[in-house]
Amino acid sequence: MAESVFFSSQLHRVLEKSGAWGALRVIPNKDVIVDLYVSGVIIQSDGETLDLKVKATDSSGKKWMEKEYQQRVGKYAYDRRLKKTGDPFQNLFIRVANDLLTFREALSRKEAIKLRSLSEIRFGQQFSPEAFDAYTIKKSSNTLELVRLPAENDPILERVRRIRDREYLYIDRMQEYYDEFASKMHAPYQEFRRASYDSVVKSRQLKKQGNQRILAGAGVILAGIYGRTQSDSGAGRLASTVGAGAGGMIVKSGLEKKQQAASYDESLAEMGSSLEATLTPQVIELEDRTVTLTGNVEAQYQQWQELLAQIYREERGTIKNET
Repeated sequence: MAESVFFSSQLHRVLEKSGAWGALRVIPNKDVIVDLYVSGVIIQSDGETLDLKVKATDSSGKKWMEKEYQQRVGKYAYDRRLKKTGDPFQNLFIRVANDLLTFREALSRKEAIKLRSLSEIRFGQQFSPEAFDAYTIKKSSNTLELVRLPAENDPILERVRRIRDREYLYIDRMQEYYDEFASKMHAPYQEFRRASYDSVVKSRQLKKQGNQRILAGAGVILAGIYGRTQSDSGAGRLASTVGAGAGGMIVKSGLEKKQQAASYDESLAEMGSSLEATLTPQVIELEDRTVTLTGNVEAQYQQWQELLAQIYREERGTIKNET
């Protein structure tokens, strides 16, 4: 969980620096209606290797790309003498950003505007499906197509836009949380990565040494057994027995090496479990009420969506009564 937030923040920072995009936000889930979603799966992250599967899908459901990105760093990535402040896997995020930009540049201005309008209609469908469902159709490719737009002065559209402005304000507030979390996580996470890198390299070396010792020990044991069966003298049989015993000690040493490697892996798991995202309750002042949101990011956003739906119903009821 902690790494998913951290990596999202890293990609957010790289995309923002490119200056090629509009508003960029880290969001808790796909319930937030935006023009383009970039999500990923962490396949491997151990300080030495970062392997991510990244997928980009626009508001219509059309997939822009789905690609695996991998980068491996050496010991100098965590050398304190070099005083590096950037992320060791910065190049991986730059590659993702460059690929996204390639797809964005292939999109015409007309297509981009249509995608923005589709996002607005999709947002309206969340609050008033009976009013907005007619503006889109679902294609056989399982994507959504915008077929027409409501009038600019449509009162329902105006209400939805007011609600969406509040949504933007909350998304911006969540972004502050994500930025703060990533900032606080940076220093301890680099230490975690450094320890993880050392453990992974040491674990690999120990496993290799362990396997070599087990193979060598097995060879000595087999030679000792063969010697006992072929020897006619007591001295020969004794020497073979000693040889087999020595082989057993080598196998034992190899297994101990493997157990030591396993303890490194276990320590990594313990360190990883200590990195968890938390969020304090948020108190939000609205025009006519004060709202307290509690729980993790997903829970708080769910509460916020429920509040927006309630405000929309109240505003719609007020207009109806006035009419």
